[in-house]
Amino acid sequence: MTNDEQRLIVETLAEMRELKGAMKEFKEHVIGRVEKLEKKEGERSKERISVLSVVIAFAALAVSLIFNSIKYLWR
Repeated sequence: MTNDEQRLIVETLAEMRELKGAMKEFKEHVIGRVEKLEKKEGERSKERISVLSVVIAFAALAVSLIFNSIKYLWR
C-alpha cells in the first residue's frame, strides 16, 4: 500500500467520523423537535377538553335556569 493510498484511507475515515458526528447531532435535533411537537399537541388536546367542559357546563346552567324559571312561572 502506497503513501497516497494510506493518506486517502485516513482522510476518508476522518470524513466518515465527521459525517457520523453530524448525523448524530441532526438526529438529536430532530428527536428534540418531535418531542416538543408532541408536547404541544398534548397541551392542545387538554385545552380542547377544557373548552368543551366549559361549554357543557354553560349549557347545563342555561338549561337549569330555563327549567327553574318555567317551574317558578307555573306556580
